Amino acid sequence: MRSWVFLVAILIAGIGAFGAMLYFLGIAPRTPEKGVGNESREHVGYVRLVVLVDNNPCREGLETAWGLAVYIEADEARLLFDTGPDPGVLERNAEKLGINLSKVDFVVISHVHGDHTGGLRLLSSIKPRLRVYIPPDQSLKRYVESLGLEPFQVNSTVEVAKGVFAVKPLYGPPIEEALAIRTSRGLAILVGCSHPGVVNIVWRAARDLGVKPYIVLGGFHMAGAPIQEVREVVSQLVEMGVEKIYPIHCSGDTIRSYLANNYKDKYGDGGVGLEITIQG
Repeated sequence: MRSWVFLVAILIAGIGAFGAMLYFLGIAPRTPEKGVGNESREHVGYVRLVVLVDNNPCREGLETAWGLAVYIEADEARLLFDTGPDPGVLERNAEKLGINLSKVDFVVISHVHGDHTGGLRLLSSIKPRLRVYIPPDQSLKRYVESLGLEPFQVNSTVEVAKGVFAVKPLYGPPIEEALAIRTSRGLAILVGCSHPGVVNIVWRAARDLGVKPYIVLGGFHMAGAPIQEVREVVSQLVEMGVEKIYPIHCSGDTIRSYLANNYKDKYGDGGVGLEITIQG
């Protein structure tokens, strides 16, 4: 009898360890912790997204650079998602687009790579002690602190402003978080490089917030990906209800041309200077 009890205990422990491993990888579902923001049902009435830094041109007179930075207005909140690789490019493009970076309330950084974090040096000179939401990466935390900014580590999906959420980081590598904005039409989801997979990130945001995805914008990390992989990713995004797809930065030309040729109503061509407004 005791041997049976011992075997059952071992089996239960093994299942628990396997489940924990899947959760860490972002594969297994988990009920969000209390306070992650999923209780809030408020949506943002007005959203403005402006791509300040990207390696794809979209509007004349702006500089391109390998990296990503998106300026966001969400009702009263003003924030940046990533900051591009170079403080000068970020500053000059923002100035040409009439965006005052001194008005930014906080920054959300997707992951540690320099093409997403380089512009933080500009923010540190404009707004010392500015809050920066980061995934749990110690080297990134030390870098943010060295600039005199305030890192806030995100472990679970959390509401950072009314209707604006930093999405639970998933492991790529590196570990990476996304940004989701609850609009009247669904979630506007911003991704940095999608190292954990854009489908996994979108699924996580939609699951944690209980809202269907509406727009996905950012780097899909699919440059050089085979066409079959591109088809599968697009198919899954469409099945999840995504209505508009903006593959910029590291997404690659294959997914852009595939969407343009096969999903004209869902494809959003874009690059530096792209502006999207959602109201209602």
